[in-house]
Amino acid sequence: MGLKKWENKTRQKPTRSNAQSGSTRFAATAKFTVPGIENGIILAKPTNRASKGIMWPARVRNVVEGKLTADGKVRRNSSKNQIHVIFLAPFWNAQDASVSKMSNATDPYSVGPLFEYDTIEVSEYNIQEYTHNSISIEQLETGFKFLGLPKGVFARYLDSHRLAVSLKAYSFKHMSKNRDSEDQLLASASLTESHILSVKAPIFPDVVLMLPFDYILSKLTHPSELAASSLGNDEDTQEPVIDIDAIVHSLSPPECFGKTSQEPRNSSCLTPEVLPSSPDPNFTPAKSAKRALQLASEENNGDTDAVWSINRFASDFLVGLFQRESVDDYSVEGVGQLGTLITNLVAKLRQTCSAYPGYGMHKKVIELKKMLCQCLLIKGHGEDCIEYSSIPHGVSKVTIITEWRKACERIYKRAVSKLSFTGVGNGVTSVITDSRCNGHITQLGSFERPVRLPAAIKGAKRAGAGRDPNVLLLTEVEDNYYNMAENVVIPKAHKKTYIKRLKTKIQSIPPDQKGVPLTDDSDGEGGDDTMGSRGSYAAAVVGIGASLKAVDMVVTGKCVNVFCAIRPPGHHAGLELRPMQAVSNGFCLFNAAACAAIYATTPLSQGGLGLRRVCVIDFDVHHGNGTQDILCSTYDPRYLYVSIHAGGAHINGFEDEDSGDESFRHLLGGRKTEGIFPGRCGDTSPHKGVLNIPLGQKVTASAMGSALVSQVTPRVEEFSPDLIILSAGFDAHENDPLGMGGLSAADFGSVTEVACQMAYKTCSGRILSVLEGGYGIPCCRPRNDLFLPTTSEERLLDLGEDLPSNMDDEVHYTLRQKLDKCHEEGFLECVQSHVQSFVKCNIRK
Repeated sequence: MGLKKWENKTRQKPTRSNAQSGSTRFAATAKFTVPGIENGIILAKPTNRASKGIMWPARVRNVVEGKLTADGKVRRNSSKNQIHVIFLAPFWNAQDASVSKMSNATDPYSVGPLFEYDTIEVSEYNIQEYTHNSISIEQLETGFKFLGLPKGVFARYLDSHRLAVSLKAYSFKHMSKNRDSEDQLLASASLTESHILSVKAPIFPDVVLMLPFDYILSKLTHPSELAASSLGNDEDTQEPVIDIDAIVHSLSPPECFGKTSQEPRNSSCLTPEVLPSSPDPNFTPAKSAKRALQLASEENNGDTDAVWSINRFASDFLVGLFQRESVDDYSVEGVGQLGTLITNLVAKLRQTCSAYPGYGMHKKVIELKKMLCQCLLIKGHGEDCIEYSSIPHGVSKVTIITEWRKACERIYKRAVSKLSFTGVGNGVTSVITDSRCNGHITQLGSFERPVRLPAAIKGAKRAGAGRDPNVLLLTEVEDNYYNMAENVVIPKAHKKTYIKRLKTKIQSIPPDQKGVPLTDDSDGEGGDDTMGSRGSYAAAVVGIGASLKAVDMVVTGKCVNVFCAIRPPGHHAGLELRPMQAVSNGFCLFNAAACAAIYATTPLSQGGLGLRRVCVIDFDVHHGNGTQDILCSTYDPRYLYVSIHAGGAHINGFEDEDSGDESFRHLLGGRKTEGIFPGRCGDTSPHKGVLNIPLGQKVTASAMGSALVSQVTPRVEEFSPDLIILSAGFDAHENDPLGMGGLSAADFGSVTEVACQMAYKTCSGRILSVLEGGYGIPCCRPRNDLFLPTTSEERLLDLGEDLPSNMDDEVHYTLRQKLDKCHEEGFLECVQSHVQSFVKCNIRK
């Protein structure tokens, strides 16, 4: 026994990553690589301090290009852990302000050299995949907001991506790829004393690298001319990719003599799944905006046949399939039936719009609901027709399904636009809450305090809730939603044994007792952070009822988006107690986000709404292990769960470590050296229905923005949900007492806008959020600890009438000190910014 203990004590543990201490020198490995390196473009972190550590597009130099010395000569790299890159259109090398003024530069950040050479160490902290395949102005504007850079830098930021996308496209289309195996590439890297990334990178022709890119970029649309392009519709604002091959081709005879070659140019066109082709070559964002406004004007001019033509909703590609006379290549009962479905749907909408003015308000709401639900049902039915029918030869089934979804969503948007009225439909945001949520009373010292709900309501009111006729504040969850939650939906999300255990535990609590452990097991373990009172069960159920009501309101068109101000939170509550080996339930009882998703996808015959796909995006600082456990424990094509959170294997430990799970699990707010709650479950994605993105020890704005734009948006658009649900946790705020985030309230507003943009492109803007974490609320009641000295005048957060007179707010002295900085900005401002972004994005066009 003594020898065994000695062996265990002296066993060598795997070395932790140095990233926690900020060093990346030894973080890389010889086999480290990033997808797409064969095209030569990556995101890299410059060594220049003026760059502020922002990841920026760069071209990786191949090993044969060598390293540029001070005298302009080339020599091989002497470090196997470094690569040489060329940063594209960097902003940090601009001339100083005085020189910029003397040069009369329109953009002071664009006056520096267009390319900058740099040598960077290889690690996951310095290098990331470059995911853009086209120039989406909207996505770039959104991603730029998270970088914390001056607005004047955006022109340079746009140019850097214009260069990156064009070089990436040229490499993919026109340059041969290295076909060597991974072992052969590693051997080449070893022989040349370089990193494998430098071996995999392509060698661009000199004629390409020497093109007058400064001149080319100067002829493209300036960002100041793009303001009119942001219309909040489902059509992405894209500009064509610079065709480098066409430019190079024009330098050779006969093009260089002003003549056109009769031979077709080999362009090696790409499939849409790999790299989308460019839009119309005559496209400009300004023209796109003008055309959209023209169409909107025509629709308002009257009930004409042109306005209700099927061509207004379906693409030319889809209409072409409908109009095919021959049925030899495909089934009339399949693809051919789509034309009949969409024609009848448009005719039904036109008929409803004609009769609509004569209806009373109640009848209008009913007709709106019927029309919108019919749109979504036919959308799903059409997908089935496509899936189980014969497809014309040479036509992609994926393309047909994509175009069909877009057509149905355009009809949905037209219905909402035509059938909306004040307080109902387009342009309406709702906030749902219920005073019964205040019945959940935690113990002294808990981060999850009852005042979170009044603070959330106060924040929503600052955003216009209850004051603006189109920003509704609904303060009651009706009995039918409460009963549906308790008797139908919650039993589908949580196991009956868990529900019975929780209900029995709460019913046994005396009415005057609070702060009682609710989720402890038979050994008394696991209840340290999830405590409550006699009213906790009703509070949790009414929170689920609020989320079901929100789903109904969004899907049936009563409003565009909804924020559910509820507590207790729910994303750590799973099928049963402490899901996915978590050490506790993390303040959570029932899972509102998961219940809302289940209700939305439940067939109409079973009391649900019959949606085909729902996406849950969780931006709480902790991974939502409960939501993943309920919806995605195994792959279910109805659900996509996305979580952006603090964590990672270098923090929570690796699966092959000898220390076991217990060494890396701790309660919310525990010591950082123990790992981050709920543990390793959020460090990887088990299947394509889950996208977990751990961002390290602390969630920063730049990391959050990069994840949303480069990883989340493409995955969500590919999934094409019928509804998006946000698990809205605000504990990644820079002043939150957990100390695990660096986001501002404005950053949370930007996160919400990105999510709304995804919703616009996939599901006509249908999106709702449920409150999860966020604990930065200053004290709301005077101190009751009379034995501690008062060093200064006590500051209290004034919630006014939103704070119930019978609600206490007892906070430990040490926690009070942490919460004082939240007077400047905290949880309340985060909710305000979140709801303001919903209001900003509640117009369907």
